Amino acid sequence: MTLGIIAAVIILFIIYVLWDNQKLDTTHYSIKIPYISESLKGIKLLQISDPHIRNNRADFQKLIEEAKEAKPDLIVLTGDLVQAGLEDFPAEAVTKLAESLTAIAPTYAVTGNHDFSYTGNQRWQLALLNGGAQLLLDKAEWIPVKDSGLVLMGLAEKGDMKQTSRPLLQHIELPPALEKFPKILLAHHPEFFEEYLDDRTKAPDLVLAGHTHGGQVRLPFIGGLFSPGQGLFPKYDYGYFYRDSEPARRLIINRGIGNSTFPFRVFNRPEIVVITLQ
Repeated sequence: MTLGIIAAVIILFIIYVLWDNQKLDTTHYSIKIPYISESLKGIKLLQISDPHIRNNRADFQKLIEEAKEAKPDLIVLTGDLVQAGLEDFPAEAVTKLAESLTAIAPTYAVTGNHDFSYTGNQRWQLALLNGGAQLLLDKAEWIPVKDSGLVLMGLAEKGDMKQTSRPLLQHIELPPALEKFPKILLAHHPEFFEEYLDDRTKAPDLVLAGHTHGGQVRLPFIGGLFSPGQGLFPKYDYGYFYRDSEPARRLIINRGIGNSTFPFRVFNRPEIVVITLQ
């Protein structure tokens, strides 16, 4: 192979990666939750994760179009809404996104590790609240849907999750009256999936997570290349997982929309996730 051919292949590959990074996939899952009310069967949750907003001119037109087309009953944001380390917090873009989403369906949000640096001075919270979103920071709430409802729990980011006291869900306030109902946990970090199930009164039927960006680079027949908190070839990179001893306890990892330190995705389009409960 001549140098010219090698150069052409590299250029074509770069063009492909740049083009692919501008696309947005919608991934659908149908999840059966035991003992779910008949009136809840068929409802849709739209999950958005890891936008990593950097400026107030963020363009989410395609995202909003896809969200409208999905016709969700609920929308959930599973962390890293903004990029860490910004001098100017993109409050306008965050509020505009929240307004656009809440116009489609009730929207609930939890923090990710990048959001954590902005929560102390409440910029993150205020921007979302001003847009009409609701925050689930170490909270559990009964969410009425149609003629019934379900329990949404949200795990707040703690900074260094590995050093956080266990069990991880201990700070979530779950009223005893809600323990018997189906529970969905919004938690940015998927690598602690097994630990989320340790507290039996709060063990979720379904965990919705992000953080991994799908492994950033996805290798054919292998999967994700790297994830923070898991390192090379992470076990929990993207998609659908369940606990071997309890197959009814499921995890869905959204590969997210934006990028963090590494600016490109390879064989790994941005995505939103639509979950239909059965």
